[in-house]
Amino acid sequence: MLEIRSSQMNVFREKILQDFENRRLADIARRFPSRYEELGEDRTRAVIITAVQKSEYWGIHGESDVANLADLMICYGETFDRNPKLAFETKPLRNSDLPGDARVLLTMARLGVEPGFHE
Repeated sequence: MLEIRSSQMNVFREKILQDFENRRLADIARRFPSRYEELGEDRTRAVIITAVQKSEYWGIHGESDVANLADLMICYGETFDRNPKLAFETKPLRNSDLPGDARVLLTMARLGVEPGFHE
């Protein structure tokens, strides 16, 4: 029987995350060129990492949902979810009764952001 150790799983996880970050960087540079130019590669990568961390906290697991969350952060800032002026729009993110994908899509709809096509 094949046994995968946790150290091996960590290597797989890091590779998957790195691939995700690289794809998102290219996607954000293409779809949000002025914002990408403003932030630069390193800062944009930091936004993507923050989106991954917040998605884990909120129980949002789908790759496209995490990508959409990164899009929201690019459009509204990394702390948009804590902005009191956006409390109504971001309320679905905090609703644990909803599935993760619904939370992100409802938030996007309330903010008027169209979900991107994520590979």
